[in-house]
Amino acid sequence: MPDTVDAVIIGAGPAGCAAASVLADAGRAVTVIDRHQSAGGLARTLQRNGNRFDIGPHRFFTRSPDVLDIWQRFLGKDLTSVDRLTRILYRSHFFNYPLSPLNAVTGLGIGTSVHAAASFGYRKFKRAIAPREPESFEDWVCDNFGRVLYEAFFRHYTEKVWGIPCSRISAQWASQRIKGLNLARAAVNALFKHRTSNVKTLVDRFLYPRCGSGMLYSNMIRGFERNGGAYIPQAEVTRVVRGEAGWGVEYRTRDGAGHVIQCRHVVSSATISDLVEMLSPLPPKEVLDASRSLKYRNHYGVNFVAKYHENIFPDNWIYVHSPEVQTARIANYANFSKHMQRDSEHFPVTVEFFSSPGDKVSSLDDAGRIDLAIGELRYLGLLAEQHLVEDPFVVFSRAAYPVMEMGYASRVARVKAFLGTLPGLQTIGRAGMFQYNNQDHSIMTGLLAARNILGESFDVWCVNIDAEYLESGTAPDLCERDREESLAPERPA
Repeated sequence: MPDTVDAVIIGAGPAGCAAASVLADAGRAVTVIDRHQSAGGLARTLQRNGNRFDIGPHRFFTRSPDVLDIWQRFLGKDLTSVDRLTRILYRSHFFNYPLSPLNAVTGLGIGTSVHAAASFGYRKFKRAIAPREPESFEDWVCDNFGRVLYEAFFRHYTEKVWGIPCSRISAQWASQRIKGLNLARAAVNALFKHRTSNVKTLVDRFLYPRCGSGMLYSNMIRGFERNGGAYIPQAEVTRVVRGEAGWGVEYRTRDGAGHVIQCRHVVSSATISDLVEMLSPLPPKEVLDASRSLKYRNHYGVNFVAKYHENIFPDNWIYVHSPEVQTARIANYANFSKHMQRDSEHFPVTVEFFSSPGDKVSSLDDAGRIDLAIGELRYLGLLAEQHLVEDPFVVFSRAAYPVMEMGYASRVARVKAFLGTLPGLQTIGRAGMFQYNNQDHSIMTGLLAARNILGESFDVWCVNIDAEYLESGTAPDLCERDREESLAPERPA
C-alpha cells in the first residue's frame, strides 16, 4: 500500500462503494476501510449453510439514471424484478399495504371504520378553521389520517422503531417518508389502481439482486480492487488527523495491529457522531455538544431457517404493529429470490428488533433474543409447531437508524457547518449525514463526493430525500431511464 493515497473512504456501504468505484475508474489511488467482513454495510448479505440473509429487507428502486446505471453495470442479468407483497399485522389481522378499503373495513370492523372516517373528517375540519404547521410525527399523521388510524397503523410501529413517543419525533421525518399520502388519496389509489401516482410507498414491484442486496456491493468491491483499489475489511478507524498537507487516517486491523495511511481526501460514511469524536484535533465544545446530543437506534436481526414443505408466509416482509410484542418487522427472503434458499423447504427469515441501551432487547443475550423472536412469531401465528426452526443466529448493528427527534435538525446543522470548514473532508450516506435515506440516496451521495474529488463542485447535502418520485411507478418503469428526473442537484453548489 502506498504511503499516501488520493482518498481514504471510511465504510463500504452503498455510499462508500459508490465513491470508491468512481474514483478507481478514474485511476485514483483509493483505500476503503470497513469494519465488516463483507461489503454492503446495512445492505450486506450473509451466507450461512447454503442460505442467504440480508441485514433486513431491502428494495431497489430509483429514478436516477446514474444509480440505475450502477445497478445494471454490476449486476447485469442478476438484477431481477420482484412482485411486492407487504402487509401490516395488527391485533391478529393482516391489513394490505398499500391500503385496500374492503380489507381495512373487514379488519377494523364497521364500528371502528366509521369512527376512523369521522376522526379523519374532524381533523380536516379542525385544521381548516385553525390551520397550523404540524410540529411532531403524531401531529402530521393525525392531520392526514385521523387519530383512530394513527393509533392503529402508525403509533405502535413507529415507537418500536424509534424508542420515543411519536409526539417527540419530528414532523419533517413524516413528511419525508409518507409525503403526499393521506387517507383519501390512499383510498383512491386502492379503488382505482392509480398507478401513475407519484406518492411514496405505493410501488408494487421492485428490483432485487438474485443473491441478495449485498451481491451488488460485493461485485462493486471486486471491480474496485481490479482497478487497483485497496480494500481493508474487518478494520476499525480510530482517529482522523488533520495535517498541513492533508489527512492521516489511523486504523486497527482484526489482529489488533495499528496502522496509519496518509491521504489528500477523507470520505466518511461512519456515523457523523463517531467521525466528530475521531477528529484530531477535536472540534470546538459547541460542535461536540451538538454531535453528542444526536441519538441513534441499534438494530438486532434474529435470523433462522424455517423448515417446512410449504412457504411459511407469502410476504416479502411484514410490519408488526401489534403493541403486545417487541418484534417490529419480519422478512422472508424466499419471497425475494429463490436463490436465497438452500432448497425449497428452507425459508430464511429475519426478525427485526430496534433497541437502545438499557431496554428489554438490549438486556438479553443472543440466546434470549432468539427465544424472544421465535416465541413472538409463534404467538402471532406466523410460525406453527410444524415449522421447524434451524440454525438461529443474531446480527447486531450499532447506530443503524438516526433518531429524528424534534430539534435534531439544528444540531446536525451545527456539526455540518463545522465539517464544511475542513478541506478534503466529506461525509456521505445515511449515517454520515444523519439522514433517514434509502439506498439510492446513499449511492448518489457517494457518486457526488467522488466527483468533487475529481474536480467538480456539488453540495452532497443537496441530494433530494423528499422527492415523491422515489417510490413511484413499477419496476419495469424504473428501467426506462427517465432522464428528466435525477437525485443529483440540478446545478453545482
